[in-house]
Amino acid sequence: MSEETPGFQPPEAAGAEIDTFDGHAKVERLSGPQAPSAADGPGAVDPRVAALTDPWFRPLLDLPFLDPYYNETYLYLVPSDPKSVFILWEVSQGTRDDLTRRFGPDFLGKNRLILRIYDVTGVLFDGYNSKSLFEVDDFLNDKVQYWVSVEGERDYIAEIGYRAAGTSYFEVVARSNSVRTPRGTPRPEETYASWGSVQVHPNDVEVPVGSDQWRFNQYLYWKQRKRDVPDEKGYWALVLHQHLPFVRHPEYSVSLEEQWFFEAVVSVYTQLLDMFWRLERDKVDFRVTLSLTPTLLSMMQDPLLKVRTARHIDECIALAEREVKNAGGRPWQATAQQTLDRFLAAKRVFETYHGDLTEGYRAFQDLGKIEVITCPATHMILPLFKHFPETVRAQIRVACKQYRRTFGRSPRGIWLAENAWTPGLDEFLAAEGIRWFVLNDLGVLEGDTRPFYGTAGPVVTPAGLAGFGIDTDTRAKIWSREGGYPGHVDYKEWYRDLGYDADEEYLPDYWKTADVRRNTGIKYYRITDKNLDSGQKAYYDPGKAYQTVHEHAGQFVFERGAQANYFLGRDGGHRPCIVSAYDAELYGHWWQEGPDFLESVFRKMAFDQTEVRPVTPGEYLAEQATHQRMVPGAGSWGKGHYFQTWVDDRAHQPNSWVYRHLFRLCGQMADVATRHRDTTDPVLKRALDQAARSLFLAGASDWGFLISTGQAIRYSEVQILTHIDRTKELLRQIQAGEIREEYLALLESVDCIFPWGDMDFRVFCRG
Repeated sequence: MSEETPGFQPPEAAGAEIDTFDGHAKVERLSGPQAPSAADGPGAVDPRVAALTDPWFRPLLDLPFLDPYYNETYLYLVPSDPKSVFILWEVSQGTRDDLTRRFGPDFLGKNRLILRIYDVTGVLFDGYNSKSLFEVDDFLNDKVQYWVSVEGERDYIAEIGYRAAGTSYFEVVARSNSVRTPRGTPRPEETYASWGSVQVHPNDVEVPVGSDQWRFNQYLYWKQRKRDVPDEKGYWALVLHQHLPFVRHPEYSVSLEEQWFFEAVVSVYTQLLDMFWRLERDKVDFRVTLSLTPTLLSMMQDPLLKVRTARHIDECIALAEREVKNAGGRPWQATAQQTLDRFLAAKRVFETYHGDLTEGYRAFQDLGKIEVITCPATHMILPLFKHFPETVRAQIRVACKQYRRTFGRSPRGIWLAENAWTPGLDEFLAAEGIRWFVLNDLGVLEGDTRPFYGTAGPVVTPAGLAGFGIDTDTRAKIWSREGGYPGHVDYKEWYRDLGYDADEEYLPDYWKTADVRRNTGIKYYRITDKNLDSGQKAYYDPGKAYQTVHEHAGQFVFERGAQANYFLGRDGGHRPCIVSAYDAELYGHWWQEGPDFLESVFRKMAFDQTEVRPVTPGEYLAEQATHQRMVPGAGSWGKGHYFQTWVDDRAHQPNSWVYRHLFRLCGQMADVATRHRDTTDPVLKRALDQAARSLFLAGASDWGFLISTGQAIRYSEVQILTHIDRTKELLRQIQAGEIREEYLALLESVDCIFPWGDMDFRVFCRG
């Protein structure tokens, strides 16, 4: 999720008052447990959907207690931004007793705990050869964490220990991992000039069509010079990041949090596929790159969520049909019909692919029209876990394994979670066959040498991967809160929804879960004026909005041609590749007209211009393999473009506390996995796999993001706490040799991400 445009609006942020039960919204049983039939329609309850009182799920309702400390000795560094590093530590009672035994009973009373920070840039640290060091002496015996100020683009290691009073002797008790801080400023100088190549096989597919439908192969014919058109001036790659955290709650009849997924299916994923259908029907060529994160793939393929999504779509249609019936002759009649048509389109697409939308994405990838890329398994911020290489490798390897099962091929590209990158990650990606990834623009500008073309072309990393920088101009055109297209006065107002506007008695029970109103997707008002209160908004006019969509699409296409000509002239004939990257959930959810905008853009690209050719990054690399070598700088697209969103330690919204637990569990998981790598015990194998799933779910970046932005704070904290506790308990049972199969089966039924062999605990093995 981007810091600039949030993902799905949780119920709290939408204005609802949530009554929570151990971190979840309370729910009511909507009907009896009878099995639904095709005639049941909206409101039918699948027998697999458990009520709150189902004794099988009762243990899930207990909020676990997490001891904040471990009474172990350790020291961790966590990079935040170019000027600060967060430090976590403990000195166990066992270590203190040992020091007392060795140096006398008054050692701890006489001597103070000291923190040493070493600059180890460019050296293999042996404890004595740092570039420089400084000490922190701030009553650390009373603390377990600390912020230190540092310099950008440097490597640091810390030690904690005791300095004997009146001497220079320093007794080390723990040494930390090494971290690299981001540079913090663009690189103005050219420190070296080098070129490298990235070999990628093309995904060219010529589709047999009539002679009058040659435009369906237009971009293939264009690059093969089979059509009489001028050479393109540049390339444009649209990258849509499709992601949601893994949210699945079979313990409840209706889960408010699961609606994030249902809304995305109805308003985004099916609408994009329906747009692809229309372009295919009219034989209009197009290129889109879509990341489908492993968590989202798991939800799309989950049997329970398929049933619940189908029910949600039916509930949307039933309510919309009632609205159309009641809207005759009223100002919102056309909008009511348009909304019903969108819901019906969602149902048509959903049922065509048997509830598994991944089938649609696979079909269009096989047609050569889209490129589907992967993402770290549960959207973990990999730069923060780099000192646990087994965890980083596991996140990538599990994602690639799931991708191959789903799409019948290996992924060529990856969207790093939150665009979070740090030097060295490319080695992990290359080991799994990844050929390219997307970078925040500062990652390119703050590399180890000046980028020749800025973000208008990829760079080649030391491990031989292509990093594509995101173009800031096209990002602002869509994402800017002030000047972006989605904020136009003619477009639909997201914050006015029938779920809040209608009388409570009018709404079906499905939309009043736990006495909490929620979004129905039926919205009758337009933005009108950003300075107006929501109650002063004017009615939406679908015809006027559609006209504005085409005007914006025409402007966008024209500006891409102008942009290509500008870079072509500036860079001495180098044809630019402009990468426009966005959260996919913007298109159709926050901006209902988004899919129509993209469709209009592709039609105008195909018929109204020849200056810019749409490509996928993989397709571009298959044609243009050689690019500038450099080491991109660290960063993300969170707050400040570094790692503050997931690290900043604020009393009212803490995030940094979680790393004390996650880091310890990452190391413990690697130890246990390595010890049992050759096990043939099926129960032990299941427990190890489930521990890996729980650890992955605990480390998802979404929870820290939502906490940082003030959305779904309680739910996010409970998700972190719950999955840490489940990981700890499974590892405890494994190490004690007393695996409780009933507890294991319960977790397998709830946290069932990465089924069908996608998860194998051995990805955590060392060596």
